[in-house]
Amino acid sequence: MSRTRDSGPSDTSVAVTPSDTAAQPVGRGLYVGTSGNITGRLAGDSADQVFKNIAQGVEHGLVFQYIRSSGTTAADMLILF
Repeated sequence: MSRTRDSGPSDTSVAVTPSDTAAQPVGRGLYVGTSGNITGRLAGDSADQVFKNIAQGVEHGLVFQYIRSSGTTAADMLILF
C-alpha cells in the first residue's frame, strides 16, 4: 500500500495501545512522548521491523499498521491524522 502524506498540520490524534494482535488505525504520522524502541509493521510492509531509539517529543513520518506490545519500549504515543 502506498500512502501520500497530506499537506498541512495534523488536526486529530488517537492514543496508541500497543498490541501483539490488533491493528492500529492508519494515520499520517506518529508522535512519541517517551523515547524507546518500537516493534511494528509499517502500513506498506509485509513484516515487522524494530525501530530503535525513536526520539521523544517529535512527530515522526512513520505510518504504522501494527505497533506490537512485545519489544516496544517507547511510550505515550499518538497516531496523528
